[in-house]
Amino acid sequence: MARNPSFGEKLIARAEEALAIKRGEKPPARVSRRKVTTRDADVAPPPTYDAERVQRVRKRLGLSQPVFAALLGATPAAVKAWEQGRRNPPGPARRLLEIAERSPDVFEKDIRRAG
Repeated sequence: MARNPSFGEKLIARAEEALAIKRGEKPPARVSRRKVTTRDADVAPPPTYDAERVQRVRKRLGLSQPVFAALLGATPAAVKAWEQGRRNPPGPARRLLEIAERSPDVFEKDIRRAG
């Protein structure tokens, strides 16, 4: 019959496991997340974007209107209309603009340079 390891042995084993994870020798354990519902949280609406602000975000990323449109899942005509003040970006586009403004590096990995 197998003997149960002592608390100290278990502690050492877990410490060794943590070091192996830290060194990349072992994958970390799965983390389960609790579902967040409207009872648990309030979500702020995306900010509004006028023509100047849309253009500022695009230029900060260093992108042309067609590339910026592709990145946002919009048409080049839509981005042009936003930047000319003829139309306002809809909610999903405003959320993506917010992310691009706050964390431009999130989008940089999705842009492949030609050549």
